[in-house]
This record gives sequence, structure tokens and C-alpha cells, in this order.
Amino acid sequence: MGSLQRIRNRSGLLIAVIGFAMLAFIGGEFLGSLTGNSGSATKNIAEVHGEGVLNSCAHETACNCVTFVKTVDGMTKNVLASRKNQGQDEDLTKRDVSDIRKQAWSQLIRELIMEEEYEKIGVNISDEEWMERISGINAHPQITRFPNFKTKIESIDKNTGENIETLVFDGKKVTEYLQNIQEDETGDAIRDWMSFESFLLNVLKNEKYDKLIEKGTYINSEEAKISVNENMQVAMYNYINLPYSMIEDSLIDISEEEINNYYNKNKSDYKQDLSKDIDYVVFTVVPSNEDDLETRSALTNLKDDFEDSDDYLNMIRRYSDNRNAIFNFRKKDDFSNDSVFAQLVNNNLGTVIGPYKTNSSTYRLSKLVDIQKRPDSLEARHILIQPNNTSISLDSAKSVIYDLKKKIENGADFGLLAIEKSFDENTKYKGGELGWFGEDALSSKYGFPLDIQFKDSCFSSLKNEMKVVLTQYGVHLIQVMNTSKKDNKYKIAFIDNNISASTETDNNYFTQAGQFASKLKDKNNSFDSIVLDLNLVKRSAIKVTPEKENIVGLANSRSIVRWMNEASLNEVSDILNFDNFYVVAKLVKENNEDHIQLSEIENKIKQDIRADKKYKKLVEKMGEYASLEALSEKLNVSIINNKKAQLSVLTVDGLGYSPEFVGTIFSTNIGGVSSPIKSTNSVNVVSVISKDDYRSQGDFSEEQKSMFEKIKTYSYNASYKALETDANIVDNRSVFY
Repeated sequence: MGSLQRIRNRSGLLIAVIGFAMLAFIGGEFLGSLTGNSGSATKNIAEVHGEGVLNSCAHETACNCVTFVKTVDGMTKNVLASRKNQGQDEDLTKRDVSDIRKQAWSQLIRELIMEEEYEKIGVNISDEEWMERISGINAHPQITRFPNFKTKIESIDKNTGENIETLVFDGKKVTEYLQNIQEDETGDAIRDWMSFESFLLNVLKNEKYDKLIEKGTYINSEEAKISVNENMQVAMYNYINLPYSMIEDSLIDISEEEINNYYNKNKSDYKQDLSKDIDYVVFTVVPSNEDDLETRSALTNLKDDFEDSDDYLNMIRRYSDNRNAIFNFRKKDDFSNDSVFAQLVNNNLGTVIGPYKTNSSTYRLSKLVDIQKRPDSLEARHILIQPNNTSISLDSAKSVIYDLKKKIENGADFGLLAIEKSFDENTKYKGGELGWFGEDALSSKYGFPLDIQFKDSCFSSLKNEMKVVLTQYGVHLIQVMNTSKKDNKYKIAFIDNNISASTETDNNYFTQAGQFASKLKDKNNSFDSIVLDLNLVKRSAIKVTPEKENIVGLANSRSIVRWMNEASLNEVSDILNFDNFYVVAKLVKENNEDHIQLSEIENKIKQDIRADKKYKKLVEKMGEYASLEALSEKLNVSIINNKKAQLSVLTVDGLGYSPEFVGTIFSTNIGGVSSPIKSTNSVNVVSVISKDDYRSQGDFSEEQKSMFEKIKTYSYNASYKALETDANIVDNRSVFY
């Protein structure tokens, strides 16, 4: 489509920046595959409406590839900085990378599909509308939230007579910013604004499009009436259940002709995606006894330094494999379940015990690092000032906090200043009060998250003492209002070392994997015979599709799937290396994008035919019947009494999801007996005892509104799904990563 090309021409690398911004930290791997020798250099990562998306970086577009890499690098820094500011782990797992790839892919494809649709139906943003949405009275919330575009307005509090400063959006500041944007010699301001402009234009168009969908969505009063009755009308019933097991399997004959006819009749149900099957062996690297002794020895050599050091946190950061451990103060009784800790609290301050094993794979050195009189719980309040990337630096946040502290010391009301200044929306209107909390609490009574620095500052404070503390959330002014009785509390810190395999141990397992691979590549040897001879465990993975993230049971095993995508039938892999194991695999089957072969589902088809024949035999056995009692006596089965049904609940105890069963109940007259109802594993007959009257009159407007809100959201998603289907997306991601 021509419009896709125009989008690319207009946006340049912006699609790459926005659509793949979150792929920043895997840019090297991704781009490497684009320019590598895997055959991907001539393919697009996707096709939408028959056009390639994100062409390869080879040949004439090599310069754009460089720009893309630089942009990805910049986004990497932003993403990691964001995680750091939020106190999150900056080490991204392969699962993180996988999730981010999916998110980026979905966003990129959606943008391209929707731009095509916007152009087709005439959804656009005029210059006048754009200026109104960024600087007028109808400015979008995405821009009014920026502190740089706000002005302070002073007013007088009617109750206290004090001056109140309020920040309000000022459109003039937006136009001034745009007029002066060229003065930034680095060009960063222009690039940032262009990126934001593209984002906001897309948001505005999407809001218009969703409004069009909403206007075409309607729920009438009759639909609302039906829904109310489905949720409110109750029927009571009795029923008889005749399980298929009443008829022995041996009494059911199934011919080859019946199997073939069933398969051909239901062939559309047996479609399969392109996939492959492998057999494989995993060589898990297990540390040796020598590795165990080496780990213990290393900690033994560290023991004196740990005992002599006053900076235990620095030593933990340098030497421990468990750097995320939190060391809280606890009472002596709280250590009773840990024999080593219980021993430590009865020793002198600074005592170190260890190394000792906490589990089969970890050695530990533990040290008694502090003893204090501290309360079990306390009541506190705080004022939070949060730095940001625009108007409030860390230094200015600290300056504001110290200024507030001085005002309070001079008589100002802590609570009123919290209402006026605090960034914590959960507590500011409560005067900053956090309520009572204990030292192990993860959050305050009103939802504010309590990290270790915040709690340590509180529990080491005197009543009414004010302290300034920096946490991951910003700069706080904290005041302890009340405390429980203080008691002796102890802090124990520790260094953990995981027992890991040495290079020698790792090489031993690598050699084993190599020997297995060598034997497997000899066509005279079968997989099963080699596994038996070497006393190994064979595993299998079936129906593995090209886009699958992992082999079931093998974490972070996408590389195996990538090998499968390129491998030929009966090909043996090289040794595939993972964090703590090696894998050797053989491709044993290729499943084409067609129908599942009859031989693979023959048993399932036999089950279905057998169930159908048993149903017919049971119905024949029932014969004519006028009541459940007569049927019960005839077949010597019990009646299940006094069950309740609603049309909005389509599951039945003992039967599972059974819409036919529930529907039959409500279509049967009171006192009537139903025809046989076929379910997955049984035949059922229902007799209705009572049924609430159908509510045909009344006000159904509230239900109508509720249904409209639900279907509105559904319609937004369904409309995009329809466009996505029509776009004929060709997904080539598996070629690249």
C-alpha cells in the first residue's frame, strides 16, 4: 500500500524509535541477526498488506542502520534509568527481553495498521486542532502534566488566611518553548519534541477512531432485559445422569471406514500450524565435591576481614551472591527458628559464625552487626518531594525539604505543609500521616511503600524528631509521632556464596555432551540405543512452532527453537550452551502447515465415535418415559434432586461447561421432562421443578448502561482484530531472533 511508504517517508526512523524503543537492550543481538549470514538479510521482519516492514540494514540502508543502533542505545539508557529510579533490578532477564520484544512487535504492527485505516477513513489532526490540543483550553492531559508548562497561581486559604500556591497549565509556555526550541545546539530538544509529537498525534487519532467505534455501538432495551433475566431468573430442577461407562467398551465395534469417514467429515477441526519435533538430552552441570570445598575455603579466607570490617554493607556488595537481602532489626525470640542466628544474638557485637550451609548449594558467613533499643511499631508522618527530569532536581528537592523542616521548627503546621507540598497523593490530605506500622511492613496503612532506608530512619528516631531521608521515591521529611515500648533488637548480616561449577567441572559435562553428539551424528547409531548405552535420559518436544519462546521444561531455550527453524529432518545440533546445562538435539519430524495426520489422532477419533455410539445405545435403552421416576426405576439409577440453574452460569457440577444442558432447563416447562441431553461423558434427562417468572416490565436502563460500557471496550478490541486479520500479516520474527 502506498500509504505505508508515506508513513515511512514521513516518520523516518521514528517507527523504529517508538515501535522498538523497548528493544534497546537487545539491539546488538537483533541488528546482528539482520546483517548476519543466516539468510535474514534479504527478508523483512514482517509484511503488512503485502509490504515489508523494517527492511534489513544491508547495502543501501546501512547508514540508517547506524542511526537505528544509536537510537536504540539512547533508549536503552532511558529504560535502565527508569528502572533505577523506581528501585527495580537493572539486570534484564531473558524473560524480560522476550516480553519486551512482544510488546514492541505489537505496538509496531498496530501503528502501521491503524495509520492505514486512519488515512482510508479520513481520521486526521488539523493544524488548528493540534495547537488547541497542545496549548488551548482543551489541551490534552499528556501535555498538561509537564511541570515546565505550568504557572504558579497564588490564592488565599479562606480558613487559615495563608497564601496557597497552585500550579496550573499555561498554554503560552508551550508556544514559548516551541519558539525557542532551535536554541538548543545539541538538537536533543527537537528530537525529544518530535518523538513526543508523533506519540501524541497517534494518541489523538486513536481517541477519534475509538469515538467513531463507540458511536456505532448500541445496546437496546430488549438486550438489557434479556441480560437482567439471565442473571436473575433461577430455575430449580432434578435430573438423571447416565454415564457412558454404563456400557462396556468391548460392546462397541468401530470399523476403519467409520474412522475414515469421521476424520474426513471433521477435517476442518484438525488443522495444524507449521511445527517440528525433536528428541534431545540435557547435560546439567552439577558442582563437584571439589567445587563445594573451594567455595567453603573462599569464605573461610574472608571470615577475618568480615569480622574486622566496620562497613559490612560494602563487603556484602563486593562478595555476596545475595545482594538483595534485607537486614532488619529483630527481637531475640524472632531468631529462634534459625540455630545459627539464635547463637549469634547471645554473643558479642561483631561476632562472625561460619562458613556453614544454608541449603545444599549455598555457604554463608553471618555477623552480628548491631544492637539497638527499638520499638515494635510506631506512628509517623512524612512530606515527600520527588525529583524529576525537568523542573525538580535532586538538589532542589533537598532544598525544599530542608526549608520545610525549618518552617516547622519555627512553628508551621506539619500537616498543612504536607497537604500543600507533599507529592504522596495517598497521605498528603491526611496531613502526611502514615498510620502505625511495624519494622517488617512493606507498606503503610494508606498504601505508601516502605523501603529499608525509610523504615530504618523511622525506627532509629526519637518521638517528635524530624529527619530528612533519601529513598528511591524521593526526598522525605519524616517525623515519628508515637512509638510502642522499646526493646533490645539485633541486626544480623550475612555473605552468601553459591556453590558453582568450576571450569574443570563444566568442561567435563561439555565433553560428555560432545561424545553423545558425535555418536548421534553416526547414522549407524539410533538415538534410543545411544541413550541406553550411556545411561542418559531422552526427552522430547513435539509441535514446536517457529515463534515459540522456550522448550517446555527448559528455561531461556529460545536458541533451540531457532536451531530447529533452520534444521533439516534428522539433523543433529551442535552442543547448545545455556546457563547451567548443555543440550544436544535431533530433529525427528516436520509437521507441515496442513491437517494433522489420521494416524496421530486415531485414538481421539475412536473415543469420539465410541462416545457417540454409547449415547445412542443409552437413548435406545431409555425408550419412552413420562417422568424421571419412571426412568429411574427402569434403569435402576438415582435421581439427583434440587439443583439450581441460571442462564448466566453455563457450568454444571459434575458435567463442566454444559450450555446445552442449561439451555434445556430454561426451555423446559415446569413439571415437564426433557429429551435426552448429550454431554461429554454422559446422557442426561432434566425435570424442571420451578422457575422464576420472566421479568418483562421495568426499568432496565442501568443494565443497558453497564452492557454498553462492556461492549464498548470489546468493540475497540474487536475492530482492531478485524483490521489485523485483513492486513494479512506475515510474521518473520523467528528468522531474526
